Amino acid sequence: MTPKAGATVAAVYTILVTNMYLIFEFGHFERAMTDMAQIKPFNMTKLGKMLPYCYYTAITLAIMTYPVCVFLIYSVHKRHYRGLFACVAWITFYDLANCFIVALAYQVSKEAWFSLSPLEWFGLATRIPMDCFWLSFIVTYALLIIDSKGKGRLSLRLRRISKNVSEPPKFRLSSTARKGV
Repeated sequence: MTPKAGATVAAVYTILVTNMYLIFEFGHFERAMTDMAQIKPFNMTKLGKMLPYCYYTAITLAIMTYPVCVFLIYSVHKRHYRGLFACVAWITFYDLANCFIVALAYQVSKEAWFSLSPLEWFGLATRIPMDCFWLSFIVTYALLIIDSKGKGRLSLRLRRISKNVSEPPKFRLSSTARKGV
């Protein structure tokens, strides 16, 4: 897969994963609020009362990821390396913020005597390595753009042509067939 195609797939992947994340997050939020309603409010500390805000923050960050993904597709298409690096920065910030939010929600859930869903940990543990994988395509494509802008506008085309020239000629069966048989 080329870096450009990988960067585009990374944007589509992020959109799909964010859709799944929001579906699960709304379910976790509803379950947490149901469990919290069973606890008497005067038994909760300030940390315990922060749980809804953890989910509000997570949902807000996920919704803000949609325009970033659209901007990523636009940056790939228009070859804007600054936009690509801005998207890398956002996705990195988003993953770090989700780590913090899940850790904070875990502390709150321990205080409130209910358990955090294992899907929240599993989602975080699987998303971070996959984001790192796809971010490598985005960074590689951004570096190729920077390299091509330094050499001129046709640099990527010349690189493809020079790659094709270095390939050995293709063997064709029709040229080796005997004509007298």
